[in-house]
Amino acid sequence: MPTNSTKTNHAEDVASMYGASLKERHGDKATKHISIPMRANTEENGLLLVSTKREFCTYINEQLAAENCGVAKTYKCLVCIKNPSDIDRIEKLVNKELTHWVNVKSACPKTFTRTKPTNTKLGDWQKCMMRITSIGDEKFRAACVSSKYNDSSDYTLAHRLWDPRMERPAEDLGVSYVMQVDVQLLTTKPHQIRGQMAALGCPIVGDVAYGGGSCVMRMHHHMWQRMAVQLCHLEFNMPEWNEDKTALVAADKKCTFHLNTAWWTEYLNDYERSF
Repeated sequence: MPTNSTKTNHAEDVASMYGASLKERHGDKATKHISIPMRANTEENGLLLVSTKREFCTYINEQLAAENCGVAKTYKCLVCIKNPSDIDRIEKLVNKELTHWVNVKSACPKTFTRTKPTNTKLGDWQKCMMRITSIGDEKFRAACVSSKYNDSSDYTLAHRLWDPRMERPAEDLGVSYVMQVDVQLLTTKPHQIRGQMAALGCPIVGDVAYGGGSCVMRMHHHMWQRMAVQLCHLEFNMPEWNEDKTALVAADKKCTFHLNTAWWTEYLNDYERSF
């Protein structure tokens, strides 16, 4: 479901449905302003920040645009591992600042490079920075999705992640393992987490545009796509009114929101229990 209304649908989106829910609960006293300062792709999951005051929306946008971004965001991602040696390679990058450059004017998939191109007239190149804070979990670093060993556990995991109708979904993508990584964004650029992980050779599971294959979910005669990326931690300074009561400014107290699990957590737990 999109976060905001589209040209062809002004009702089936998060903002509209949340506003309708508030109106049903509070009647005419319900707020007239509903906005989502941090938009998310339809396929993404996790925490979503909804503003019911224009002043708060302005405050969050200012925090997001600050040079040292005032909103800390950490994502859980399940990424594709094509070569087993990539597991060790990615682990060595934990807690290091990873920098790429993205041409924000390029079409999807956007172009990401390790260094800034010398001829910047060919696009609007902006700096992307992120940090991998952890990989795997306490039980295992990565889960095998290759079915070449005829292991029912590996077979089931691959089909639950991608498409149960496919015979060998992981092999078709050239993927041997999947690994969960926690990523903290240090900047906020279009497609940043998706493009940077793909540039590292580990596209996100379900990210068709960047090489992660298609995660198809079917239920109740409906079908939709999803990506294995979820905003799991959100932190920013609590706002307070300035002396003139004309705008919100950052207070010392922090607002923190956290999710411990993702939609694929159950799949990994079942995989771990099978051994």
